[in-house]
Amino acid sequence: MKQIILATALVFTATHANASCVPIAPGLPGWERLDFKSIPPNTWAEENGALSVMSNSGASILYTNAPSSDQPVLTWRWRIDQSVPATDLTRKGGDDRSMALTVGFAYDPSTASMGERVKRVVVESIAGADAPGRVIEFVWGGNQPRGSKAQSPYSGSSGQIITLRTTADPVGQWQTESVDIAALYREIWGSAPPPVTRVALSADSDDTKTVSAARIADLCFGGR
Repeated sequence: MKQIILATALVFTATHANASCVPIAPGLPGWERLDFKSIPPNTWAEENGALSVMSNSGASILYTNAPSSDQPVLTWRWRIDQSVPATDLTRKGGDDRSMALTVGFAYDPSTASMGERVKRVVVESIAGADAPGRVIEFVWGGNQPRGSKAQSPYSGSSGQIITLRTTADPVGQWQTESVDIAALYREIWGSAPPPVTRVALSADSDDTKTVSAARIADLCFGGR
């Protein structure tokens, strides 16, 4: 259930030079937190311009709305200081990860499948009419190989999981990512992407009952 909500809850604002960047400031203004019933929430904080998350047998999401932007390349830096064990990200109830960054796209009924249109009623009842229609989730964790793609076990054809980093990547070191969101959307769904509406950050350790610690910074959308 928490991943269904995750698929609807997603981030960003502000413009810096020629890029649209997510502001990470003390007190995390502009961010909203989504916790889950009966699951301990994560601890989120700003640390020297980075956003940190500590998860202790818990799970929660931090998100904000996206500004209007047609810039297709998403870049960011992140690091894991303590990771959860490798899990199967395609299995419900056993899909912990140290950190995930999820990008949500506006719902487009003209390209939605029959299943997506039927499920839309449920999504809007949970997250409102402006909830994203499709999402791409970039994950640090899981037991799938780096670069692998899989349907979300919760979102089905409307959600795609991309494994960018695994437990084999070193802890305590910043890693830089650059992803062409528009090209990836076309590759997955075969059409031009609708506008990005939200982006969310999450960490999840409730299934393995472990502790994870992670940070992310310099999250920006820019041109090719």
